[in-house]
Amino acid sequence: MDPAVKHWVELWDYLDGNFWHVWEWAAKHLSPEEVGWQPTPMVASVGWNLQHLGEMLDYYLAHVFDRGPQVSTAPLVTMRRASRDDGRFRDLHAIAAYHHRVRPAYREFLASLTLADLDRNIERSGREPMSMAWAVGHIAEHESYHLGKVTLLRNLLAAQR
Repeated sequence: MDPAVKHWVELWDYLDGNFWHVWEWAAKHLSPEEVGWQPTPMVASVGWNLQHLGEMLDYYLAHVFDRGPQVSTAPLVTMRRASRDDGRFRDLHAIAAYHHRVRPAYREFLASLTLADLDRNIERSGREPMSMAWAVGHIAEHESYHLGKVTLLRNLLAAQR
């Protein structure tokens, strides 16, 4: 592994561990109705947020990093601009099965990068290019953000009980 990427992989391993701890908590403590619960229609549920993290990795691997076809054959509904939670993501085991495919693929991709790769720009049709380092950082930021939203929902659900 390129030493320039080592810290990114370590950060990913930490975030991946956080994801699975949150998933395990949800699987132990939440009913399917609670997994899909939204305090208001504008706030996405635990299920939507967890599904979104898988879809984000799937999208980036397939469409940004050009690492093969999407894992999901279904549309990545949480990746659509202005996507709203419609309550469909209540099955934590289906969400986990998806993540068991995309998370290791992302880690493998991340570990394969070099310093030169991180400096490389990714061309985007009709948009400014982004650097590979920006994309990797954005994924880490996004992972933290959505796990934070799940933690907030966990606290709101506890207060409801």
